[in-house]
Amino acid sequence: MSTLKFPILLYFFFCVLLPNLCCIHLLAQSPSELQSVAGNEQVEAVMKSFSALGVQSDGSSPTPPDEAIKLLKPQEGLTIDLIAHEPSVSQPLFLSWDSRGRMWVVQYRQYQFPAGLKIIRYDQYLRAVFDKVPEPPPRGTAGADTITVHSDTDGDGLYDTSKEVLTGLNIATSVQIGHGGIWVLNPPYLLFYPDADGDDVPDSDPEVHLSGFGLQDTHSVANSLLWGPDGWLYGANGSTTAGTISSAVTKAVNFEGQCIWRYHPRSREFEIYAEGCGNTFSLDIDSTGRVFSGTNGGNTRGYYYPQGSYSEKNWGKHGPLTNPYALGFFRAMLLQGDTRRFAQAFVIYEGGLFPKSFDGSIVAPNSLHNVVWHSERIPHGSTYRTEDHANLIESSDRWFRPVYSGVGPDGAIYLADWYDTRLSHVSPIDDWHKESGRIYRVRPNDSQPKYTDGDLSKLSSTELIAKFEHPNKWVRQRAVLELSWRRDLSILDALVAKVDNDASLEALWVIAGLDALSTQRAVDWLGHTSPHIRRWTVRLLGDRREGHAALADLARRETEIQVRSQLASTAKRIDVVSGLATLAELAKHSEDINDPHLPLLCWWSLESHADHWPEIQQLFSDKSFWQFPIVKQFLIGRLIQRNASRGSAEDLQHCQELVQLAPDDSCRDELISHLVKAFQGRALPVLPPTLNDAFVRYQNQRGESGVVLALRSAQPDAAKEAIATLKNTAIDIGVRIEVARTLGEIPYPAAIDTLLQLATGRGVDDPALQRTAIAAVASYNEEKIAKQLVGSFYSSISGEHNLRDTACRTLASRPNWALTLLAEINNWRLKSTAVPADVIQQLRTYDDAQIVAEVEKAFGKPIAMLAPEKLAEINRLSQLLSHSKGNFDDGKTHFMKRCGVCHKLFGEGESIGPPLDGYQRGDIKFWLANIVEPNLEIREGYQSYLAISDDGRSITGMITAQDTNTVTLRTADNRNQVLPRTQLEVLKALPTSLMPEDALKEMSESELRDLFAYLSFGVPLK
Repeated sequence: MSTLKFPILLYFFFCVLLPNLCCIHLLAQSPSELQSVAGNEQVEAVMKSFSALGVQSDGSSPTPPDEAIKLLKPQEGLTIDLIAHEPSVSQPLFLSWDSRGRMWVVQYRQYQFPAGLKIIRYDQYLRAVFDKVPEPPPRGTAGADTITVHSDTDGDGLYDTSKEVLTGLNIATSVQIGHGGIWVLNPPYLLFYPDADGDDVPDSDPEVHLSGFGLQDTHSVANSLLWGPDGWLYGANGSTTAGTISSAVTKAVNFEGQCIWRYHPRSREFEIYAEGCGNTFSLDIDSTGRVFSGTNGGNTRGYYYPQGSYSEKNWGKHGPLTNPYALGFFRAMLLQGDTRRFAQAFVIYEGGLFPKSFDGSIVAPNSLHNVVWHSERIPHGSTYRTEDHANLIESSDRWFRPVYSGVGPDGAIYLADWYDTRLSHVSPIDDWHKESGRIYRVRPNDSQPKYTDGDLSKLSSTELIAKFEHPNKWVRQRAVLELSWRRDLSILDALVAKVDNDASLEALWVIAGLDALSTQRAVDWLGHTSPHIRRWTVRLLGDRREGHAALADLARRETEIQVRSQLASTAKRIDVVSGLATLAELAKHSEDINDPHLPLLCWWSLESHADHWPEIQQLFSDKSFWQFPIVKQFLIGRLIQRNASRGSAEDLQHCQELVQLAPDDSCRDELISHLVKAFQGRALPVLPPTLNDAFVRYQNQRGESGVVLALRSAQPDAAKEAIATLKNTAIDIGVRIEVARTLGEIPYPAAIDTLLQLATGRGVDDPALQRTAIAAVASYNEEKIAKQLVGSFYSSISGEHNLRDTACRTLASRPNWALTLLAEINNWRLKSTAVPADVIQQLRTYDDAQIVAEVEKAFGKPIAMLAPEKLAEINRLSQLLSHSKGNFDDGKTHFMKRCGVCHKLFGEGESIGPPLDGYQRGDIKFWLANIVEPNLEIREGYQSYLAISDDGRSITGMITAQDTNTVTLRTADNRNQVLPRTQLEVLKALPTSLMPEDALKEMSESELRDLFAYLSFGVPLK
C-alpha cells in the first residue's frame, strides 16, 4: 500500500465521520464483524488497525433514568418530565405524531453501515462506495432500525403503552403518518406502507415512492421527513451524500450535498425546494409556512429557506450547486449569543402552552455541549436573525445527547436524547451503549399538558374547520392535512369565507389541497389585506407553474418584503412572459437593494429565463430599467457573466447585444467588468466586433491598468507592454503587482526572465511585488527558476515579508524543483524548521521514491496517528497545565505569533483555519489532542485539496469556489488561485491538516501556561 493511499483510507474515519456528527451515532462493528462490512482486504486491514479517536466512551455507567433527569437544569419556570426510556426506547433519533396524538419514534440502531452491504472503496472525497444498492425492506438483509408508536391510554397526558410497528429497517431516519398509511424515509428510499384502517399493521409490503438518496456517508443521509401544510412531504439531505432521485413522474434529479427537498404523494412530483447550508439534520415549517433548519456549523442557529434559493456550502467536499450560474448564495441567520457549534436540531415553538414570550422562538439542542438553546427569531429584512435567551436546558451529565426537538399535540416541547458518553463514531469497536435512550417533555411549571382533541381523522369536516382556531400549530396544520386528504368539496364555500373574512391560511391551504383554487379566486386574493394570504397565493400559483399579469401588478404595488420575496421565487417557476414582467416590477423596488435576500432572488428569477433571449432583449430595451439599483448592481453584470461563462459563439453574441443595449458608459463598464470576471484565471476568447470595441474602450479607460485586460484578451504586444510595465518603477505599484499576478495565471513565455528578476530581488524594492513575482513563476516550467530562487535564499529572498515562505511554496509545486529545495535542506543550508507546515504537507503528497526518501530525511517519517510519543506529549502537557495558571496578556502575544496567523479568537487573527471561539475552550484534552495531533479532526470547510495541472504543477489549498469552468483554491498564504478545469489532471482531498504537528515544540512551560490562559479565557480549564 502506498504512503498516500493508506492515510486517505484512514482519513475517511477520522476526518469525514468525526467532524459532522449531525445528531447521529455509530452502531460500530465489532472486530469479528469487520469482514462483513469490508468488501476487500485493504478496507478490512484499515479497520482492524484503526485506533479509537475523538469523543469515545469514558467507561462510566449510565445514570438510571429517574436519577439522570435530576441532572437536567431547565430554564426558570419550566419542568422536565421523563416520557420514555430504555428498554422501550433506545437510540431515538426522530419523533412525530399522528392524528390521534400518538407519538411515533424512530430508533436508529443500524447506523453506521447499512446491513448487507460491503465497502469496496472510497471516492475522491472519501465517501464510501458500497458493493450494491440495498433492496427496500422487507427484501434484502434486515436492518436493526425500528419504529414504535406510543399511546396515552388513560388520558393523563403521559404515554403509558408502546408497540413496535415496523422492524428490520435499514438506515431509517424519520417517519410520518397520513394520506392512507405510514411514510418512512429509509435511504436510498422513501417508502409508503399502506394502512387504510389505521391499525398500525401495514396492508402490504411498502411501495417505493422515491429512490436514489445517497448512502455514501451515513451520518448525512436524507432525514427529517415532515408534512408541509400544502400537502407536500418535505425532507432534508445532509452534506456529504449525493442523490439521483426518481419517482413515478420525476426522473433523475441530481444533487450533491445539502438541500431541502419535497415530494407530493398525489402528483408524484419530486423537487429540490432549496439548496445549500450546513450538514442539515433537522427541518421545521412555521405557522405561516416558512421553511427553516438547523445546521452543524457554529455562529448560527440555522437557516431560513426562501423557495428556490441557494445557500452556502463547503464547496470542496460537498460539491458545487446544481445551478452553475447561481453567482451568489445566502448565509445562515445571524446570531447574537453562544457561537459554539452545533445547533444540529431545530424547532420553532408555536404550541400555545408556553407563555407568549415563547411564541415563534427557536429551540435548538446541541448534543456536543449537553445543552438546549433557546433563541428569539427576529425579522431581518426578508429573512431573520436570532438572539439567545437563557438556555432551555443545561446539564452536567456527559451522557445527555439531545438529537431532536419538536412540539407535540399537547403544546409541550419534546426532546429525544441519544444518551451515551460516546459521541464520535471513529472506532470499529462496538462499545456504543445501544440499550439507552430517553425522551423528555418540557412544560411550564404550572401546566399539565394533555392532548384532548381526539382522533382528528374521525372528526367531521365542520369540526376540523373549527380547529383552525386552535392555539397549537400542530393541531391547526393537522386539521388542514386531514381535510385535504378527505377531498370533501362540500366545504368549499365555508373555506372561502374563512379566507375572505378571517384571513385563514389554513383554509387557503385546504382549498389548494382540494385542487379548488381557481385562477379568478387566486387573482382576487392577490389583493387580500393579509400579506400571508397574498404570499401564499403567489406561492400556490408558482407551484402550479401558472403565470398571470396580476402577479406583475402585485409586484409593482406590494409593500410587504416577504411577499416580494415570494414573488421573486414564483417568477422563477412560471412562464417567461409573466416571470419577466413580475421580475421587472420587483427590480424597481430600490428599497430592497440592501436586503440580504431580495437582490439575489431577483437574479435567480432572471437567470431561470435567460435562455429566452428575445424576451430578455425586450426587457432590457427599456433604457430606464437599467437605472434601478437592483438592475445595475445585481442583474446586468451577472447576466453577461452567465452568458460569457457558457462561452459559445451564440452566448458571446448575446453578450454583445446586451452591451449594445446599455444606455450609458457606466452600465457598459459594469457589463465589461463582469465579462472579465467570467474568464478569471483564463484567457478571454475572441470577442464579437462590437463587444471587443467596448472591451478595448474599457481597457483604455484604465490607463496603465489596462495592460491586465490586454493580457487576458491575448492582444498583440500584450506581453511586451506587460514586461515594460513590470520594469517601470514610475508606474503605480498596485498595477505592477496585478500585472505580475496575471502573468502567473496566464503564462507568457516572454515574461519569465523579467518575472524571475523581480522574484530574486533584482530591480525591485517592494516586497509585495517580489512576493507576487515569486508566486507567479510557479506557472513556468523551467529548471533555471528553482536554481535562481534557491540561490537567492541567503540574500534577496530572506525570511522577511514571507519571501522565503512563498519561494518554498513555489519550489514545492513541481517534482524537480522540490528535489532542489530538499537538497538545500538536507545539505544543512536551509533549516527544516524554516519550511512552512503547508510546504511540508505538499512535499509529502509526492509518491516518487526519491522525493519520499528526501522528505523523510529532511522532516522524518510521518508519525502515526496518536503514536505513543504523541500520547506521551499530550499527557505531559496535561499535567503541566493542570497545576498552575498563566498570564492572559502574555498568552495573547503567543497566540498572535503562533496561532493567529491562521485562526481567529475573540475577533483577532486570520481566517485561514477555523475560528476557535466556538470550540470546547475549557477542555484541556480537546486542545491538546487537536494541537499535538492536528489531523485528528479537520473542521468542515477547512479540508485541504491537492490540484495537479496538466504541466505537472502541484497546488494545495482549500476550495473556496468552483463552477463549470474553474476551481478556486485558497492557499496557505491566503491567496486565491483560480484554476481552469481544462488544465487540471488531479483534484483530490488531502488526509492531513495545514496545521503543523509541532506548534508547541519550542515553547517554555511558562509560555505554554500563558498561551492556554488566553485560549481558555473566561472558561475554567478542566
